[in-house]
Amino acid sequence: MLPQVDNSRPQGLFKGSRSHSFDGRDSEGPRSTKRHRQRPPTTRTLGRSHENVSPPSHPQAAPLTPPPESAKFEDDKSEGSRPRRKSCPYGPELKEDPDTVQRHWAFARRGSCPPRLGIRDSDTDKGQRPLLEVLQELSQAESQRRSLGAGSISSARGLRPPTSHADYRKTLYNNGVWIDHRGVKIPKELRTFLDSHILKERSLKLSAEAIAEVAETAVGMADGPESNVYDFAHTAMLPIKHRGVGRGGNTPSYPDGLPRNKMFTLPIAAPKPDIHLGYPITLSSDWTNEERAVIDHPVARRLTQPAKGNCFPFFSFELKSEAMGGNLWQAENQAAGSGACCVNSTCWLYREAHPSEVQPIVDSIAFSACASHRLVVFHVHFYLHEENRYYMSQIAAYDPLRQVQESNHLVESIIEHCLGERQTKIRKALALLYPFPDHWKNSRPASGVDSLYSAAGQDDTSNKSQRTV
Repeated sequence: MLPQVDNSRPQGLFKGSRSHSFDGRDSEGPRSTKRHRQRPPTTRTLGRSHENVSPPSHPQAAPLTPPPESAKFEDDKSEGSRPRRKSCPYGPELKEDPDTVQRHWAFARRGSCPPRLGIRDSDTDKGQRPLLEVLQELSQAESQRRSLGAGSISSARGLRPPTSHADYRKTLYNNGVWIDHRGVKIPKELRTFLDSHILKERSLKLSAEAIAEVAETAVGMADGPESNVYDFAHTAMLPIKHRGVGRGGNTPSYPDGLPRNKMFTLPIAAPKPDIHLGYPITLSSDWTNEERAVIDHPVARRLTQPAKGNCFPFFSFELKSEAMGGNLWQAENQAAGSGACCVNSTCWLYREAHPSEVQPIVDSIAFSACASHRLVVFHVHFYLHEENRYYMSQIAAYDPLRQVQESNHLVESIIEHCLGERQTKIRKALALLYPFPDHWKNSRPASGVDSLYSAAGQDDTSNKSQRTV
């Protein structure tokens, strides 16, 4: 008889056969690794039955205790580890019970996620402020800003309130700029000059076609954007294109020429007229080298050229579209600052050239126009030395549909005066300032008033020397 062979147990004929004992003492297979080591069934979570859990099949195997919580996911803690497989002994438990998942895994929100509405008890939200709390603080800050009249006292730029703010007229008055709607503040000598030189009727008569063009332009501006209002500057209503006139616009002006009362916190907003007229400063202009040297001197430049495009500006324009929310009230607020800047430009020049004389009011006046499709309002700007105030007085208001001839004559008269007598006096003053005065050598750029931009360190010159006023 042939001997019987016991086939109940493998004979180790295949390389790499594995041991099936729990203690790993079988020498027929390789030593089990941590990943392939057998572990007892995991204890079910609270609330589940334990009746169907079978004991270990090997009678000699000692029951194993589950590893500590810190060791359950040590494979996952290693850098560059692969995702957990379905065969992982603790994977099914975490998948079956959401409470276990929430207890073991803390879901971290990405930094790009918006904050949660409301307050949560989860520890994972520490350091993340609720959105409602943030909105409440923003609302409180906005209320404080409105109570102060707009702007923030934290910086010089934030101090400047918008010209459309309801309290901006108060800011103008506090800094010495007054708007005179009836023209009652115009001095007698200035009134005489306006009646004889500016408001006079001229012999030139406009054609019917030119008047009709203005009416058509005004009608087209009624429902159009603000850019359409600029069409006024190309009609007989505002004939601003002249030889010897330098045009600029829509660029911020230096604030050095703005009146400033240090008793009050809020300053006047930096001017940014839509259009401003002055004398050209290009190489093709007819200034002499001596005059150009004074105009471009670092001490004088920020006042003689407050904005790009010209020097010694004398006429500014603020154009508004009612369809886009603009109005003449806002335009007047803006023109008040622009006009004061123009007046200060020539006032400073005459103070430097004639330090012991009080210059006539007429020599330093400037003009402005606030326009919409309904009305064009003209103002004269001047400085009263006795009151230490800058005034913006209304001198005329014309309807674009019915008073084109009157508006045309007024603009032509203003430009004629500024290219004639005004420019002549400016040139005489420039001639007295060359060679340069001795006190210009070590002085900062001149300013008619103190500027918050300079105090905040935003001046482009050194702040170590004394400013010349």
